[in-house]
Amino acid sequence: MKYLPTLDVWNPAIHSAIISGQIKLQPGQWIRCGSDQLSRFVAVRKSGVIWAVHPEGKRGVSNQSFKNLLNTV
Repeated sequence: MKYLPTLDVWNPAIHSAIISGQIKLQPGQWIRCGSDQLSRFVAVRKSGVIWAVHPEGKRGVSNQSFKNLLNTV
């Protein structure tokens, strides 16, 4: 499965499509969460919450924080 272009998950239509499963994202997919900086998609929780790793300071999203979250899914 290929990665999609960066999606803005604050767009209600996109958000609903991800939660409902109409849009399927792979872990690691770049997403936008209301800012100019990109976040990395981890999973959709059973509660319907989109789980993502967000930028941390000047360095952006760290690969280590992304890997740590993947291990807890």
